[in-house]
Amino acid sequence: MGNLSQSLSEHLRGIAGGIVLFPLSIVNCLMRRGTEDSDDEDDDESDSIDIDPFEAVLERVQVKHIGRYVAATRAKKHPSGKKIPVVEVGTPVPVWEYLCYRVKFADGVSWMLKVPAIGTPDQFDEDDAEALRSEALTMMMLRRETTIPIPEVFSYNNTCKNKLKVPFILMEFIDARPLDEVWHDRESPKEVVQARRTRCLQDIAAAYLQLGKYTFNKCAPLKFDDQDCLTGVVPVENDPFSGFREVCTSRLDRWGQEESESEKGLLKLLRMFVDWTPESSDGKSFVLCHPNPNIFNFLVAEDGSVRAILDWHGAHANPPSIGNEQYPLWLMRDWDPTVYMWSEDMERREHDEDYMWEDSPDTLEFYRNVYAQCIANLRPESENAKLTRNSPLFQHLMTATSHTLFSLGQAGKIFDEVVKRVEKHVDDNSCPASVDSPNENEKDNKKDSSSKEDASCDHNSPDETEDHVEHGSIEADRDEDEDEHFDMDEFIKSLGRDGLSEHRKKLFKAGFEALFIS
Repeated sequence: MGNLSQSLSEHLRGIAGGIVLFPLSIVNCLMRRGTEDSDDEDDDESDSIDIDPFEAVLERVQVKHIGRYVAATRAKKHPSGKKIPVVEVGTPVPVWEYLCYRVKFADGVSWMLKVPAIGTPDQFDEDDAEALRSEALTMMMLRRETTIPIPEVFSYNNTCKNKLKVPFILMEFIDARPLDEVWHDRESPKEVVQARRTRCLQDIAAAYLQLGKYTFNKCAPLKFDDQDCLTGVVPVENDPFSGFREVCTSRLDRWGQEESESEKGLLKLLRMFVDWTPESSDGKSFVLCHPNPNIFNFLVAEDGSVRAILDWHGAHANPPSIGNEQYPLWLMRDWDPTVYMWSEDMERREHDEDYMWEDSPDTLEFYRNVYAQCIANLRPESENAKLTRNSPLFQHLMTATSHTLFSLGQAGKIFDEVVKRVEKHVDDNSCPASVDSPNENEKDNKKDSSSKEDASCDHNSPDETEDHVEHGSIEADRDEDEDEHFDMDEFIKSLGRDGLSEHRKKLFKAGFEALFIS
């Protein structure tokens, strides 16, 4: 990648680090609130955290009524109507855009009350109300119709007109460990950590594949009727997408008029990527997907088994390639240079504990192979989990088309991967196969290895893993007088002024197509 895109990516990594830390900092701040002396008013203001996003709802919520309401709700669900008193309503803990209250009963049972940070009359509108209802009903439906581990929802209210004066979801409290703690365990032996990680990925794959039973003909949020039954997706007037390409093209059409050569070139580069991307073999079907498959939304047991999948706010229909068959997001972090913060210091355990731990590229590739094999074992008709293995490309191309500060960095990663394949082709100068025809040696290697692979913790270590999947080879007419070195800054500027030769475009297209598993 050129100097321009590289410097931007480095700058954005710093921004992304702050974004990752912000919610955790808020949690720590409020937890300290409950344990420290409230009369200590002489603290340095520089050490405080601005919690303005939660101030309005904290002032409005009627904490004094929470215990009585929760106890009455539980009594209604008991066959005899027995009322078990609430002994504690915990300190509110902000988790992303919600306040969470743990409510403890006298018999040791705990429930969780989740309140939106915008849960005040002047902020919470009709769309927000429908989104909360959809979240609650989605969780109830999935718990009833699948074996996906989801907390039980006991009640919800999507208005501010109730005794608590705020919208909320009342659900089961799951006593388990956050996955990020277990995944990045630096104390246990490596083989133990690997076994836990593998077990976790097995459970996630099994859960997400169950979402494939809910199919739709559009990419849109879910729609429930007056009887709380899923009827399809919300009607969409604009963007009635029929596939991945249409979703991305619609986003690119909203970019507007780009001024500089680089901006115009980036837009053209992304349009080329989208045009060259193969549509998935599943046609025009869309499936229900978990809206936020990041590492913070899973609770696990000590052995890595998944106890709960959280945060179903915004559940919607997506193509499987960026939906239920894609890799969990943390397995693709190395595909986004704007957020990926791994360094050699982490491998040597010389790392600032205030920042998020990262896995090395080799480790991430190893666990991507583990996860893909889980998908292949559970869904043999998936053609060796082709959609899953291609999902980093689908996912990051999708996000790059959103026209954010991160678009250049995400496009740059894809560009670099294309260039690697082009340069390998130029160096080897011997690729008789076409883009659509993987070479025979790769086929033989895959055939020999796939029969031996499974999704158990008997995989090779991350340092020993090999990628046996098949990618396309590159075949393009070569002009001996043409420089086949690709620099992103020069490349997008050439695109911006329509200066890219047909040969370079053809060679680059072949390199892009070679990224996809055949």
